[in-house]
Amino acid sequence: MAINFLDNIQLNQNQLLGARLENVTSDPGSALGGDIIFNSTSNILKYYNGSAWISLPDGVGIGGSGTVGTVPVFVTDTTTLGDSQLITSGTGSTQTFTFNTTGSTNFKGDIITTGNLSLDNVGGKGGLKDKDGDLGTNGQLLSSTGTATNWIDAPVSYTKWEAQSASFPVNDGDTYVLDEDSANPGVRIGTTTKSGTTITQPLSLSVKSITTASPSDFATDTLLWSDDDGASNWKVQKSHIEDIPVSAWGDATSTVDMGSQKIIDLADPTVAQDAATKAYVDSAVTGGLTVKGGFNASTGIVALTSVSLYTATAVAVGDYYIVTTAGDFFGQASTPLTVGDSVLCQTASTAPAAITDFAVIQSDTDLATLATVGIGNVNKAITKPLKGIDVDYPVATPGTAVVGLDIANMDAFDPLVGDELGKSDLIPVYDVTGTWNKKTTVLDIGSVANQSFSQASTSSSGTTHTFSHNFNTRNVNVQLFDASSFDTVYATVVRTNVSTVTVTTAASADITCLITKIG
Repeated sequence: MAINFLDNIQLNQNQLLGARLENVTSDPGSALGGDIIFNSTSNILKYYNGSAWISLPDGVGIGGSGTVGTVPVFVTDTTTLGDSQLITSGTGSTQTFTFNTTGSTNFKGDIITTGNLSLDNVGGKGGLKDKDGDLGTNGQLLSSTGTATNWIDAPVSYTKWEAQSASFPVNDGDTYVLDEDSANPGVRIGTTTKSGTTITQPLSLSVKSITTASPSDFATDTLLWSDDDGASNWKVQKSHIEDIPVSAWGDATSTVDMGSQKIIDLADPTVAQDAATKAYVDSAVTGGLTVKGGFNASTGIVALTSVSLYTATAVAVGDYYIVTTAGDFFGQASTPLTVGDSVLCQTASTAPAAITDFAVIQSDTDLATLATVGIGNVNKAITKPLKGIDVDYPVATPGTAVVGLDIANMDAFDPLVGDELGKSDLIPVYDVTGTWNKKTTVLDIGSVANQSFSQASTSSSGTTHTFSHNFNTRNVNVQLFDASSFDTVYATVVRTNVSTVTVTTAASADITCLITKIG
């Protein structure tokens, strides 16, 4: 059975490969204009013009018909005529003629055109004439006048200019020579150019030509550089080496080697990345940690002195106390201390000290509860109903538990246990609208998927059929079949928008459209 197409086929200028026209032993009695057949009895290709079958030409050649002026008007583009290989393109009054010979084409007369004549690889065996009909003389150049061409004398070329007197000559034929000498080392002469009576001679400083030397006297040795004077004019300036401050140089891009020398007269640092003097560092590390023994965090009594740390003890930077009895530090419930915790004095104070003078150091951790962070342990579940929850403590992150769902060690799903095909078996889902976890069944998921991702609709008669699916996407798969014979058919399908599919048929048809959402 042939495949039914209900609308025209657009090949977009692509080739139809391996195709055959409809073969018939005799011309059909009826047809539509434009139908094409191959009569296998007469071996002739024919088309139907609306009233009769017309045989196509045998391909020997296509003649011209009519004239525009004296130019033949050919029926089709790319027409080839005879051995001359004259190829025409275009129709009507606008035509192009191309000579496509492999040798040469001889013309016994002039080629006259009122338009442009485009020629490739022109060979002027007899010379080329300008607008005046002149062939030119030896050494002349063919130049454009804007509307035509004309032979002109070649311009004079100058390769050297030399100063021959105190005055600067600018006459044609004079020469002007500049060169670097021992009295001016580093002066480099560029290429001389001349425009009219103006000679341009660029000069530059060649650093390579200047003798390399080490500084002998920083107070007298001189450096040169260019300086902007503020008026868009760059000037050459000089300075003694010792007059250039270090701050004038740019940031270092690599390690700075001081060559075993000192940096002296350094100011005290103010930010973390500032350099510091020896005196500053010595002062910063004076004192150190001083262990003062244990104390009762509830009462503040220090064991070694029997005096309260909270009310009657002067403290110095570095004083270190260890909690031997739990309690609230300085009576502050927000800072509870347990046995093993310690406090370090950061700000010196006369008695009584304040809680702000200390830094609390927690050295132990209590067991965790539902309300308190502390030491705890998490183990995986190996029995129902939590079986499948797995816990791991990676070597790279000790103390951090990784909790996951161990699907491989869960009991296998058996759809025949409990109810038919496991339709009531539960699956966990996350409700995005309510932002909590819920459960559903295999049957419910199948029902929702069928409603949400597929649809079947039938359209009776007509050539334009509109089907609404409301899937909110153009990513849908569309299949058509005849509503009566149920055969698969083909027509023009356009995904009009994210909710509608439009099907167009060349003739009226009853079709059923199956739409499936993809992705």
